[in-house]
Parts: sequence; C-alpha cells; structure tokens
Amino acid sequence: MNKIINIILSGLLWRKYKFFIISLILLVAFIFVVGQVHDDYLRYNELQENPTNIGLSFAVKWAIWALSIGVFLTCNHLFNKYKKQQKQIESEQSNSALKKIIRWKASLSSDSQSRSDKATSAERETKSVSKNKSTEDPFAAIRKKKKLRSYADVIIEQKPTKK
Repeated sequence: MNKIINIILSGLLWRKYKFFIISLILLVAFIFVVGQVHDDYLRYNELQENPTNIGLSFAVKWAIWALSIGVFLTCNHLFNKYKKQQKQIESEQSNSALKKIIRWKASLSSDSQSRSDKATSAERETKSVSKNKSTEDPFAAIRKKKKLRSYADVIIEQKPTKK
C-alpha cells in the first residue's frame, strides 16, 4: 500500500514540478562539470613551471556559477508566469460559454416580459434602455419581476389540492 501511495505522490509531484526538477538537475550537473573543468585547469597549472591566472580561474568559475543560477531562476520565473497566463486563458475560455448562455437567457426573459406588459411609449423607451443593460447585467430581468417565485412555489401551484 505504501508503494502505491509513493508512486501516486511521485506522479503528482512530477506533473506539477517537472520543469523545476529538470532545470534543477541540469543546474547541478552544469555546476559539477564547471567544477571538474576548473579542477583540471588547476592540475594543469600545477604542472607548469610558472602557474598563472589561478585567481582569475576562481573568479571565472564563480561568475559562471552565479550566471547559471541566475539563468535557472529566470527560466523558472518565466515558465511559472507562462503557466499562470495559460491557466487564465483557459478559465476565460471556459467561462465564455457560460457568459453567452446567461446573456441569451436574460434576453429571452426580457423579451417575454416586454410581450406581456403593455406600457406607454415612455416605459417602452426605458425598456429598450434596460434591454441594453440586461445584456451587460444577466440579473436585470430578475430585478424587474414584481414577484419572485422559486421552483418549489411553481410545484406547489401545479399540485392538485386534496379534498
């Protein structure tokens, strides 16, 4: 059972942190390779009669390490920013269908109300203005109703009375 839990958790962690894990492994490997190249240079310099540029080699090694860490942090920051943008785009796309349905429903309910009400021309003008607002506000039709009824009220009214 513990192995199954470990596999599942490992899979979840891998899915969420894949880019971070891969970039971290590459960073550690790169730092290791730079350290090995520097050690080889120091050994080569020991064999020379006049060792030169030892201090400069340390400065170059540390600069390369600092640069690689900076690249690691920048890449991960940019990747996380990209992922947030993708999530935001996905959520906007998924909500766009819902917004269209709400606008359509509001326009249908406002149309049915305008057919049932016979009002003066002034009231009709206010309704045309309110129709424009109802496309912006999906709850405008509900606010205009004189009496709000729930689904339970409709069921009770349709149910025959017992005698």
